[in-house]
Amino acid sequence: MNRRKLQRASLALAIGLALGLAGVNAIAQAKPPIKVGAILPMTGFGATYGELFHTAVALAVDEVNAKGGVNGSQIQLVVTDDQLAAPQSVLLFRRLVSDNVVAVLGPVSGTSWENVAPIANQMKTPALNFSAIKPGITVKPYALRTAMASDTLAGDGIAEFVKKFPGVKRIVVTGDVQEASGQAGMEEWKKAAAKAGLQIADVVEYQTKTTDFAPVVSKIRSLNPDAVFTCSLVPTSLPLIKELETQRFDKPVLDCGLITAGNFIHAVGGTMKNIYSVNIGSNEPDPDNPNREAFIKSFLKRTAEATKLPQPANVSNTSVPYDTFMLLADIMKRKGIDGNTPAEKARELIKEGLAETKTYNGVNQIRMRDTGDGDIVGHLLQADPQAKVWRYALPPEQRNKQR
Repeated sequence: MNRRKLQRASLALAIGLALGLAGVNAIAQAKPPIKVGAILPMTGFGATYGELFHTAVALAVDEVNAKGGVNGSQIQLVVTDDQLAAPQSVLLFRRLVSDNVVAVLGPVSGTSWENVAPIANQMKTPALNFSAIKPGITVKPYALRTAMASDTLAGDGIAEFVKKFPGVKRIVVTGDVQEASGQAGMEEWKKAAAKAGLQIADVVEYQTKTTDFAPVVSKIRSLNPDAVFTCSLVPTSLPLIKELETQRFDKPVLDCGLITAGNFIHAVGGTMKNIYSVNIGSNEPDPDNPNREAFIKSFLKRTAEATKLPQPANVSNTSVPYDTFMLLADIMKRKGIDGNTPAEKARELIKEGLAETKTYNGVNQIRMRDTGDGDIVGHLLQADPQAKVWRYALPPEQRNKQR
């Protein structure tokens, strides 16, 4: 073959390869998206929760899509707003199923999750909760929770609390009995406190829409406890904490974990520094966990650039919804799901993948329990109202270790 013929042959081969690659890319680009639903409180009572969690999920979706999506299909996140109301959560879940999503992330609150989990099984559509803490409300095999329930979280919190405050012997338990996670958290506080040898002076209840906390705090003060263990969402906890400050209660206040997410740390103000909570982490870097360090950096950058959240944004447990989506994406990849997979088949394959998952190592190390709930080791956090951040209350060597 002479030189000219060789050049022609090489050119033809190059054109053929280019056309082939273009065809492959065109086929990949032509694949329809995979729809994933999300039920979040984007407005109303719990809007800050919604924006924080939405930012974390959107960050994960963007990272997956930037790498080509899942098996050649981009992820389309369909976000709905339930305003933290259980009836709306149920309505939106049914609507998302009708819209052919393959799975639903959320809803956020324990009350909503308790209502949605059974329906997820009825409609055979995977639902993944990442924030509710009430034990016993997950319904396998379609409804699973990647977050830690209060039956493990309470013990983690008290284990570090008694190291921080060995002189605390007598406590009062208080909380919101109208919200499922609040009421459950109070029960778990009582169990874990008794196990730790703490005396419970009394239990003081209030409700979600309580506005006057003067009688509640007056009763707490009359009991003269060494500390108060409380459990309610941010909008209810804020007036309680402010009233404790008004009445000059200067003993430690330990929350069950519901106030570390949301805008509590920015809104609490004042001079009350004895506020503690239990959750998986703070805004502080963790040299032993490079995945967490990378997430914190990306999350804080995203919230500063793309949200109206108070700065610095509260990282708290936002890494759990991030991990939850990444787990879902990993299952879809392994199961060969793409935008051409019928929704019913995709849901069944995702259910199988969830059942096969025993641990997931992402930003967090999540161990799946037989209950269908996740288990992530919790730590005692201390509010720093001046810097507007939560900090680890104990040095690394005194913190709880991985189970």
